[in-house]
Amino acid sequence: MVRFTAKETKFIKSRPEARVATVSKKGWPQVTTVIHVFDGKNIYFATDYGTKKLENIQYSNKLAIVIDVYERQPKSVSIQGIAEILEKGKEFQYAYKLLQERHAYYRANPFKEGEAPIIKVMPVRKSSSL
Repeated sequence: MVRFTAKETKFIKSRPEARVATVSKKGWPQVTTVIHVFDGKNIYFATDYGTKKLENIQYSNKLAIVIDVYERQPKSVSIQGIAEILEKGKEFQYAYKLLQERHAYYRANPFKEGEAPIIKVMPVRKSSSL
């Protein structure tokens, strides 16, 4: 299990967006921006059915995610992890509640089990410039 420092945890929780990199069946990387939530152990973000990102995760559950800010002194936490697709159940409800609490977008655009999956990212490796 990857352990995050207090500084890394605070930084990840402070940034509303992250960039997620997945790999297609043809071996091409794809990077997309997502709004996420971090519970101190795992990162969660929602996606839609039919997206390339979801298709890639169904093909390979390995992905990379970076939470960053580019300022005079750039800061980032980069994570390599294993993705799990949540479509229903207790963990789906847990992650959905966290997303709604953190992001007005999900409060304004609610969805139910089976309407959109939530991706759980379980960190395996990390690097940080904090």
